[in-house]
Amino acid sequence: MPSRTLVTGATGTVGSFIVRELSKRGEPTRAAVHTQSKAGRIAEANIELFEMDFADKDSIDAALKGIEKVYLLTPFSPGQVEMAGFFIDRALEAGVRYIVRQSAGGADTEAITLFRGHRMAEARLEESGIPYTHLRPNAFMQNFVTFFGDSIRRTGRIYLPLKAAAVSYIDARDIAAVAATLLAGDIKEEHLNRAYALTGPEAISMDGVAAAISRASGRPVQYTDISPAEARAGMKAAGIPDWAIESMIELYEFQRDGRAERVSGSVEDISGRSPLSFEDFARDNAASFRAAA
Repeated sequence: MPSRTLVTGATGTVGSFIVRELSKRGEPTRAAVHTQSKAGRIAEANIELFEMDFADKDSIDAALKGIEKVYLLTPFSPGQVEMAGFFIDRALEAGVRYIVRQSAGGADTEAITLFRGHRMAEARLEESGIPYTHLRPNAFMQNFVTFFGDSIRRTGRIYLPLKAAAVSYIDARDIAAVAATLLAGDIKEEHLNRAYALTGPEAISMDGVAAAISRASGRPVQYTDISPAEARAGMKAAGIPDWAIESMIELYEFQRDGRAERVSGSVEDISGRSPLSFEDFARDNAASFRAAA
């Protein structure tokens, strides 16, 4: 059966889980990847791999051929608003009937640069006339493996400028469960032209995060609060570009002020399953937090 659903960002943290979920549900899916050489972990049954470049009109048009539904996730970059707008224009031309767009928790506040960009991209989709659902997930639990895992393994410490603030982190698997529910099968009228905040079941502080990882990994992990200046210097030393550093510093300030504590019931309301807790996440990823033998 020809693919009906296109997933962009298919090799990323969320996208890779989405294609697996859609595969399980038998949804004929096309996974857009930058290069097929990086797509090994999503080479699943019912998944069609397709090389696509967000800057290349011809590759977008080819990827959209025959597609009814799209999961739209654009790369974190200075031009992501324009990138999203260009893709949406091509999707409209191609006759796409529905787009689920991955935005960000807090986009409705437009409080920081990152959120304003996501809200602008949301507005581009709304103005296109294509039926949509905006998903606004809070920060990912998986970030503690992807970005902080090396520090945890080497030093047993998490360094962040969050003081005692709590954040309602979400497991990317829950975002995927919501997205797959929306995209598999017929288009769900009750979710059209709506926005959903997606969070885990509770807000958890960094001390709570460290304790959960300690219990799961069997080794002591501690949280060390650092200043924004120290965080900025650490990211600079890691080679992160200035625009991304400033975006992250703004996000940490938003979280530090207690503005990322909100808990939403949307994961369960849409997917029918309770969201995974940080304890669940830490237990499932315990090996990623243990020092190399």
